[in-house]
Amino acid sequence: MSQLLAKPLFFNRRIVFYLVILLLLQSIIAYGALLVFDSLPSSLTDMPDDHVVFRESQRGTVNLIRMQIKEHKDRSLQEVVNELQPYFGYPIEVLPINTPLPDTVLNELKKLGFSYDGDNEVVYIDLKDGNLLQLGPIVMRDILASNTMSLTIFLVIWALFSAIVFFILIYMAFSAVWKDLVNIRQTAEQLGQGNLKARTENVKGWLFKPLANVLNNMGTHIEHLVGTNQTISHAMAHELRTPLARMRFELSMLEDSTDEKERFALQKGMSDDINELETLINASLNYFKMQQSNIELNFTRVSLKQWSEKVCQSLTLFKPKGFELTCNSQEAYAMIDTNLVETIVKNLLLNAFKYAAHKAVLNITKQENRIILEIDDDGAGIPFDAREKIFMPFARLDTSRTRTTGGYGLGLAYVKLMAEFHNGKAFVVTSPLGGARFVVSLKSGDE
Repeated sequence: MSQLLAKPLFFNRRIVFYLVILLLLQSIIAYGALLVFDSLPSSLTDMPDDHVVFRESQRGTVNLIRMQIKEHKDRSLQEVVNELQPYFGYPIEVLPINTPLPDTVLNELKKLGFSYDGDNEVVYIDLKDGNLLQLGPIVMRDILASNTMSLTIFLVIWALFSAIVFFILIYMAFSAVWKDLVNIRQTAEQLGQGNLKARTENVKGWLFKPLANVLNNMGTHIEHLVGTNQTISHAMAHELRTPLARMRFELSMLEDSTDEKERFALQKGMSDDINELETLINASLNYFKMQQSNIELNFTRVSLKQWSEKVCQSLTLFKPKGFELTCNSQEAYAMIDTNLVETIVKNLLLNAFKYAAHKAVLNITKQENRIILEIDDDGAGIPFDAREKIFMPFARLDTSRTRTTGGYGLGLAYVKLMAEFHNGKAFVVTSPLGGARFVVSLKSGDE
């Protein structure tokens, strides 16, 4: 139990670790994107250059200072500047006109009469009297020019907001998915513990719904296989009891018998019972082997009419005396595994020879990409409640089988199994002739 609890805890810790890494990477990416965006030309970003924006924002201040200087021409420049200084939050200095300045600043100063030095955050004003007026350095709020502490605080705030939004989106997007995943996991655990009736329900998300369907189909298939194997095991045990009981009786009689003819007959009976046991075991093993194998079909293109006539002709010797067999087939070509389909037809016709009264009819048609086999007989038919049972191994409606009548109830089981190999199915309904109609639908290999 503690191990089961530890796994989700580890899983959650790993999610938190990945989330922290993701947020750190996101912050770095955001800062890098901001740097790249800031370096792009304004013609590309359609945003005015920071230099131009700040320079133009100072135009009014420059003009007001000039007006104040002109109004006090009778006073010295430094005296006027000293009087203006308390009204500004940055220093104002008087410089000579020949003060060394960057070329870009000088060009802008000659063109506009004032300029902005973005590197030093300073505005220069040409007073046209041999003096320059320097405003600044001016304190700016630029995240890209911030110190390490400011930038770190910005990235932390960015990460926190990203985490909040991320968790909200994750909850909205994946809460239902998580419930689906837990539901699927619980179903898989129950199947692993032997509860073959466990199924995944209420899975609505598109992501895991196909997986839930596959798991449910797998559970149904496993339940069917286990149920079938249990039925087969019980039926096979019953089949084995009959010859073993006869052998035990014959062995007891043999010990007490003194008549040579009687002893010979008992020995022959025991030998026949041993042969019957061997035949039963071999037939059972062949069926189990075929059931568990993935047989690769060997498709051959044949004329259904010619092929069916050949199969019916091969069964002539097995027909009861006076029995009428009619074979009808559509004039069409199809891709089939001739060996498997021939086995299906022969098993069904031999079954009809055994249980029909006087007549059986074989109809073969092609419908799009499927081959439909129909075998009608005029026998007693199959009761409705036994129509699925007869396709189970060792299942027989006639329980009076003896060593002379033969049969283990595997013929129809083989028919169903080989039909499934063809991605088809086999079932039985009531025949127009009054008996049973066995229908086998096979997928053709034409496509």
